[in-house]
Amino acid sequence: MKNTFLLFALLFLIGTKGIAQNTVKDSIQVLSIPQFEKMSSKRKSKILDVRTPEEVAEGHLIGSSSVNFLSPNFSKEVQALNKNKTYLLYCRSGTRTRKAADAMQKMGFKHVYMLEGGITAWKEAGKEVVK
Repeated sequence: MKNTFLLFALLFLIGTKGIAQNTVKDSIQVLSIPQFEKMSSKRKSKILDVRTPEEVAEGHLIGSSSVNFLSPNFSKEVQALNKNKTYLLYCRSGTRTRKAADAMQKMGFKHVYMLEGGITAWKEAGKEVVK
């Protein structure tokens, strides 16, 4: 009886491990500020600010381009980008970035990353923002 219980417990653990491994992982990699800075220095990397123009006017990361995620033209603007580049996205806190990155991946972009905590975390870390 004890051996039967152990056998069922073992089979259960093996089965649940297999199920956990087959679940779809989130494919958008979240970068810490140091990781984001390191990747942004590479030639193939482009920083995209997905906030509204009003938010961008309040300050943005050096060298970033703006593509307003809330604009009806977002998809059209993103489709015009080079899909072979690496895109580092950020917004205020990360919510829009996640949605924008998901949309970009669905459009065929392979190298899309997001800044953990957005520009809010960037500023809190004492990093430079330009107007």
